[in-house]
Amino acid sequence: MTYLSKGKVTFREEPRNRSRPKFRQLSRDVSGEVFDIPEEHQVIFAYETLHGKSTLIGAICYKTADSRLTEPDSTFDSDYYHVIAFLFVKGDFQCQGVGRQLLDRAVLSMLSVTRRPIRVQSAERAVAFFEKMGFVQVGQPFESMCGPRLFKFLFNMEKIVK
Repeated sequence: MTYLSKGKVTFREEPRNRSRPKFRQLSRDVSGEVFDIPEEHQVIFAYETLHGKSTLIGAICYKTADSRLTEPDSTFDSDYYHVIAFLFVKGDFQCQGVGRQLLDRAVLSMLSVTRRPIRVQSAERAVAFFEKMGFVQVGQPFESMCGPRLFKFLFNMEKIVK
């Protein structure tokens, strides 16, 4: 499925098996670490086209809630909820609406399946972005036991959908 935006940025959902290498490279370019697409997650990529050449500039990785579940279990990342695993936008394209557009497209996709809250475990430097997008912090931040410095402290956040 291809999404078109205004201007020179296009959005495409691509199969997980074909998109893993480019997602891994984008995660390294943005965060300095390599991350993979978790199982059962979908990815939407953002590309800038300039002078006929397309360049990968961002991606969002998300998982749709299991609509068969009637109530959440006690964990924050319960399959009852929609989950955003990663949102990466290259530095030159941050604060230009690319992250918002990626998030909007993922939210539309998730809500087309079932209307459930959307959850994310955000890195500290992305908390303000998610708050602007309507997410609120749930509980206290916690120190991650593994992973890169970027994700040393994680913030559980949730967006209630109506």
